[in-house]
Amino acid sequence: MEDCVSNLLNEFKKIFAKEADHVFSCGGRFEILGNHTDHNHGLCLASACNLEIIASVSKNNSEKVLFQSLGFDLDEVDLNDLSSKEIEYATSKGLIRGVAAYLKEHGYKVGGFNAYSESSIFKGAGVSSSAAFELLVGQIFNVLFNEGKISRLELCKAGKYAENVYFGKKSGLLDQIGVGFGGVVKIDFKNIDEPLVEQIEFPFKDLHFVLVNTGGDHSSLSDLYSSIPSDMYDAAKACGHNFLVEGSIEEIENHKNKMSESTYLRAKHYYGENDRVRNAFKALKNNDQETFLKMINESRESSTKYLKNMMVGSNYKGSPLEACDLLLKYSDNEGAVKINGGGFAGSVIALVPTSKLEKVLEKMKEHYGENNVQEIFVRDSGPKVIYNN
Repeated sequence: MEDCVSNLLNEFKKIFAKEADHVFSCGGRFEILGNHTDHNHGLCLASACNLEIIASVSKNNSEKVLFQSLGFDLDEVDLNDLSSKEIEYATSKGLIRGVAAYLKEHGYKVGGFNAYSESSIFKGAGVSSSAAFELLVGQIFNVLFNEGKISRLELCKAGKYAENVYFGKKSGLLDQIGVGFGGVVKIDFKNIDEPLVEQIEFPFKDLHFVLVNTGGDHSSLSDLYSSIPSDMYDAAKACGHNFLVEGSIEEIENHKNKMSESTYLRAKHYYGENDRVRNAFKALKNNDQETFLKMINESRESSTKYLKNMMVGSNYKGSPLEACDLLLKYSDNEGAVKINGGGFAGSVIALVPTSKLEKVLEKMKEHYGENNVQEIFVRDSGPKVIYNN
């Protein structure tokens, strides 16, 4: 870590011709349980991870943010103009402007700073690089201009606002909370604007998280992603509700003749997945490894049979389902594995026993490439300062 900080400080000085005063760090997040439940006000289990964005930072006594990320052009954001701009959709510039706009609108201070960042979060792996960037920027404004007084949930809301309005991605708060709180968190989205967050330590020392990025192009899959919440909303409406959280699995069974097959099956997944989050959280509290792994594997089976987001159509080759099957094969069916994130393409997350870890990493890297398979670790904190000059 010392070498990394030293490099960031040196690069900052080269770019901005002055010393950096701070180094900030923010990790990504991965989903443990709760696949496609948040949009219907359900339960999720997520964790911050050690893959991170690190930035060297100093105030610049202006009204501009100058942000240089390794491998990208310098972003310059004038804080005197915090209006959303369509040309900045899907850009880090849009996220910076959006976070600043939210904070200023809610009575917090913003000001100019210079930053140089590097990231170990590999893209397309469902580890929420955009949320990590949002929370990093929010924490910089928090520390430099607000004496660190902005709450973690408020910073998460700033990130979601920036992503929805300035980045053009209609996501919920799951990614931001997973990034912003640190550790393993259970999130109850019953009140979607004020979710309840409970933190817990991960107790199983013999289990290792392995992330596999299967690749695949997400650009043409937006209709598939949106079909899942759409089906769940339709199931809720068939039972006289706005969201599935207002109903029950018994109502779904009683009204299934009003639903399409996919609507019915995806509603079944929703209620089953909420139960799995409850059971897994209880298992973490009770140090019950067997039940915890059982819930992860049942989630994978539900995603395959009910949610149907483990591959695109019948394209098994290169799919998350194939990655899950390979992980189970190389771990001799020990541990557990499931989809990570929206599904159809992208990444899967496995829990691998120590005795199988070396073999799993070796075989999966042979199949998917060195850069697409990593052991990841639970990060205990949200965005934070790791160096002060």
